[in-house]
Amino acid sequence: MSKRPPKSITRLLSKLCKPTLWEAIEGDLYELFLIEIKKKGLKRARRSYFWNALAFLRYHRLQKVSDTKTQNNMSLLSNYMKVSWRDLTRNKTFSAINLIGLVSGMTIFLLIMQYVLFENSFDTFHKDVDRIYRVINDRYQNGELVQRGMITYPTVGKLLKEDFPEIESYTRMTYNLRNYLQFDGETHLINKFLLADEHFLTFFDFPLLIGDPKSALDGPFQIALTESYAKKLTKSKDVSLLIDETITLYGVPCKITAIAKDAPNNSHLQFDLLVSYKTFIATAGEEADNSMSWSDFYHYVKLKNGVDKKVIHNKLAEFGKRHFKDGEVSGAIEEFSFQPLLEARMDNTLEYEIGDVTDGSVVSLILVIGLFILMIAWINYINLTTSRAIQRAKEVGIRKSIGCSKSQLIWQFVVETGLINGIALGISVVLVLILQPYFNALTELQLGLDILLSTSIANIPTLLFLAGSLILIIILVAIHPSLVTSRFTTQEVLKGSFKMKGEIVWLRKGLVVFQFSIAVIFITGVLVVNKQIDYMVNKDLGIDIDKNLVIYGPASFQFDSTLIPTIDSYKNELLSLSGVDKVATTSRVAGRKTGRIFHVRSLDNPELDNLTTNFINADHEYTEVFGLKVLAGRDLDITDHNSDGNLVRNIIVNESAVQLLGYRHPTEAINTRVNFFGKNWIIIGVVNDFHQRSLHEPIEPIFILPYYENQQSFALKISGDPQRLLHEIREIFLKHFPGNYFDYYFLKDKYQESYLAEFRLADVSKVFAFFSILVATLGLYGLVMITLLKKTKEIGVRKVLGANLRQLLFLVNKDFLTLILIATLIGTPVAFLGLQKWKAGFAYSTDIGISVLIFASVALMVICLITISFHVGKVIRNNPVDSLRNE
Repeated sequence: MSKRPPKSITRLLSKLCKPTLWEAIEGDLYELFLIEIKKKGLKRARRSYFWNALAFLRYHRLQKVSDTKTQNNMSLLSNYMKVSWRDLTRNKTFSAINLIGLVSGMTIFLLIMQYVLFENSFDTFHKDVDRIYRVINDRYQNGELVQRGMITYPTVGKLLKEDFPEIESYTRMTYNLRNYLQFDGETHLINKFLLADEHFLTFFDFPLLIGDPKSALDGPFQIALTESYAKKLTKSKDVSLLIDETITLYGVPCKITAIAKDAPNNSHLQFDLLVSYKTFIATAGEEADNSMSWSDFYHYVKLKNGVDKKVIHNKLAEFGKRHFKDGEVSGAIEEFSFQPLLEARMDNTLEYEIGDVTDGSVVSLILVIGLFILMIAWINYINLTTSRAIQRAKEVGIRKSIGCSKSQLIWQFVVETGLINGIALGISVVLVLILQPYFNALTELQLGLDILLSTSIANIPTLLFLAGSLILIIILVAIHPSLVTSRFTTQEVLKGSFKMKGEIVWLRKGLVVFQFSIAVIFITGVLVVNKQIDYMVNKDLGIDIDKNLVIYGPASFQFDSTLIPTIDSYKNELLSLSGVDKVATTSRVAGRKTGRIFHVRSLDNPELDNLTTNFINADHEYTEVFGLKVLAGRDLDITDHNSDGNLVRNIIVNESAVQLLGYRHPTEAINTRVNFFGKNWIIIGVVNDFHQRSLHEPIEPIFILPYYENQQSFALKISGDPQRLLHEIREIFLKHFPGNYFDYYFLKDKYQESYLAEFRLADVSKVFAFFSILVATLGLYGLVMITLLKKTKEIGVRKVLGANLRQLLFLVNKDFLTLILIATLIGTPVAFLGLQKWKAGFAYSTDIGISVLIFASVALMVICLITISFHVGKVIRNNPVDSLRNE
């Protein structure tokens, strides 16, 4: 990016300022710009340049215009405003139609812009964001990509720094979304915390309120809290009291060394607490520092100024080969790439994501929808204003006869357009403020109009960009009607022989087709999105998640000889409760991603080597609680467990794992052997395929291993009153696992959280569809009114000559319904193709179906027919004598 200020702002300022002062002003501005670069970085300096330029605009520095010319221009503007206001108040119906359409479009657009700007603002607060990249790790086995994700090995960041002089710095971390700590005799839940290395606080811009960013995470057993979490712990505003206090985490005491500001909402990394990475090494062992096979770690790198990412990209292929030796080290061929931090938020395609991400294509789609609704409103204005041109022909003829120029006529329409758009914008801002709480609840974000002041588009402040765009659009929208009316000659007006030119009529019809094409796309979209949601909610998952209560496992309970007896005792006491039918433990409850095993070998099919599968640690009652069917062999039983993990040998697998191992039928896999984790295992049973995760993901091969863990969750199949049971279950939990935090959720609710984005899209699409139909229908209603004004006498004559109601309705409806039919023929295939692409994000989806497409088209036709017929009916019922009296 060039280290020059925005040219557009400089050019505009040079035209406004006196030439004798401009050179000094430009020099001062440039000097300020260079200072801002050093303080804030290039991106923020370019943003500040606009405000600095604005500060230089003083009356004595502006070029002067002659008083006479100024007075004449002011008089003309005053006249334009008066005429425009009179026209608005005189034609109340058309003004109301235009205002409702424009207000609807602008309100929707302003709300959408808040959302889109927020999503695009993620991580921009880091001063070196243009140089920060995430390390992406692709893994290949047998020539196939088996994993593309954020997790990689703990040594990768350090090795990259050593191998590439282009890298200025790096940081390493791992995370846990849920854990517990003990402080001041109480146990507290931590929803999000990072185990971050000593570089983290100097690498990123997460400011500290108290503490030194260079040393806060430099040693073992050091912790930094966020301000809000510190206040929660102390129940006091004075968070400095916590410095040097001790918190117990992982059963070991850790010292609080710093208090950080809360991570901004637009940071993809969110945390309540930072634990020094050296604490993790001290508790987990040296493998957390130097392993080339343990893959649970995240790395970010910062390139030096001026380094092109493409230069490093070409070297990264050799990096993977050099350190991982084509799969010899980790069991997979490792390939690495860098993803710009600014792209992190919009990419939800990576596995094992550490940050808050979303689907960038959905964000873009919502922006396009907002623009379309706004365009529909402006198309309404163009169509109605153009259609009313004949009614204003006499006004134009009189103006021309007294010397009005073509440019003055054009400016009259520009002022009219500006006035009605200005009124609509003012009403829209008020509506946005009223609707803001509801919109925030819908998006689950804290948004507001203030985001327009703190963001930029194409390096131009957002408010300035939108204001400039609005002025340009107002001029463009006003040009077409003004050109149409300015073509009328005085002679044509006086003779009454003027009429719309062919190209004008065709343009108007084209705009109507465009409006209703968008409307049919929205209607189809609403139907298909809701159909897909219904499919997801009701599809048989192959696993029973109804009436399933999940209790989080004890976080602070050591894996020792007492673990299995304590878990069994806890389960037995739960089963003694009336309303608890079954209990199982599992490391990966349905809805959560499973672990992954690389380098699996089939000992009975030696040609099948270097395979990848997923795994779940569970007890012998897992299949019963979740309703899995044993298709071959036997289920796990208590004899398959052993407190010595090295003696555990038997596993069960799903149908997909059977296919992966080369067997055609589940019975063929029974008693066959596989090798992974450095030992041989025996397949004793096969269960049906089931959806461990949402329908976004395909069913994958799964091995179920009979292991107990100290933090496994407890899945309870219940039939009694949940609220009554929860109290008793909590008491039993705390009795067996004292000092631990009791928490739970209902599995069905948790599972459906996977579809929150789809539920939200369904709600939003209904709103969009409603407003697009409303605005398009209002425009159609206005066009029908204008058409009937022209055809009033014709209808009167036809009624006198014996035309019936059906013939008169056909006379008016045929042209409009033809346009709407064309719109459905255009919009339907576009909607189909777009929705097919959207459905590609689901491994399992419902068919769109021809019935949905037909229903959407028919629904739009019916809405339009009712709109047209409502007004036509009123005109037809009029006495023909009234319409012919003046002939």
